[in-house]
Amino acid sequence: MKKWITSFVVMVAGTAGAQSNFQVDFRWLMSNHCNNTSPELHLSNLPAGTSRLAIQMIDLDNNKHDHGGGTLERPEGFPSQWRVEAGALNAYTGPCPENFTTLGHEYQFNITALGKDGKTLGTGSAKAPFSAKFVILQGVIGKP
Repeated sequence: MKKWITSFVVMVAGTAGAQSNFQVDFRWLMSNHCNNTSPELHLSNLPAGTSRLAIQMIDLDNNKHDHGGGTLERPEGFPSQWRVEAGALNAYTGPCPENFTTLGHEYQFNITALGKDGKTLGTGSAKAPFSAKFVILQGVIGKP
């Protein structure tokens, strides 16, 4: 009985005012190398009421380089599943690691779902290494 009460309290406390986390997925292509056309991003489980997406890409191996991103808006709101088309991010600088043919760098997309009032409804992120070897391997075995 005590275990159930503890679990119930944690569950209620954890959901009160909590923000939703949603899933982000993307796949690097060889054409993304040193190219400012952002890759296609797949979002799932976006929170209800999302009308703006703030997207930023960061280089986890070189935090001195700002890769930017962009903001997408839909006054009517985004559905739960959404595909951000390749090239949709207008303030994006593509990955161009100096060691692309060997190890490359690891990059992460951070996305914030915002409501009409500008409040954060949820966040999602995805990261993947970007090197010639990884892109080729990803094409052979599918996205890990």
